[in-house]
Amino acid sequence: MEILRGNHDPGTPQGVAWCADRVVLVTHGDAVYDEATPWSREFGYYREEIRKIVDRYKTQSHLAQACSDRACEIANTIQPRKLPKLPVPFNFFVTALWPPSRTFEMIRVWRTMGKEGLRFLMKSGEGAKVLVYGHFHRAGIWEDGEHVVINTGSFMKGSKPWLVDVEGAEVIARAIDLDEGIFVEGEVKGRFGIA
Repeated sequence: MEILRGNHDPGTPQGVAWCADRVVLVTHGDAVYDEATPWSREFGYYREEIRKIVDRYKTQSHLAQACSDRACEIANTIQPRKLPKLPVPFNFFVTALWPPSRTFEMIRVWRTMGKEGLRFLMKSGEGAKVLVYGHFHRAGIWEDGEHVVINTGSFMKGSKPWLVDVEGAEVIARAIDLDEGIFVEGEVKGRFGIA
């Protein structure tokens, strides 16, 4: 088992993993967008620092690990700002929707994450045919010819998490179900040959 870092735990050393003789690339997903988390509440406060980080990595943006390292540096640069604690459900709305630009960025990213994942795979995937990532809480599959992007979603309330198995010459995406308090494999969402 390998543990990969993401924007919430940038201290973990490894940012990408390769499976099936480098046909499958696995990353947290913060490497997909140049700015890592453009919907971040703090993004506006750190815009200039983020731009400088992105510029420093431009010549390496064709390498998946460099893109993950860029996202890690951004995560270490952005410092969360405290918001006033409000009663439920107002606290949720303030943390999820403030500042107002956050909502628009989240919607933009959800609408473009499949296309951006495919762009990332073709540009930075170093020949991989399948990209598996999390980071974006909406699970899904996007295909373009021989390239496949699978987002595993999240365990956050309201989300539907998926798992991905690489079995022999196949990549299989499945839902994760909760059965009497135990996570179990659910419905197959996609099956892709990688031979």
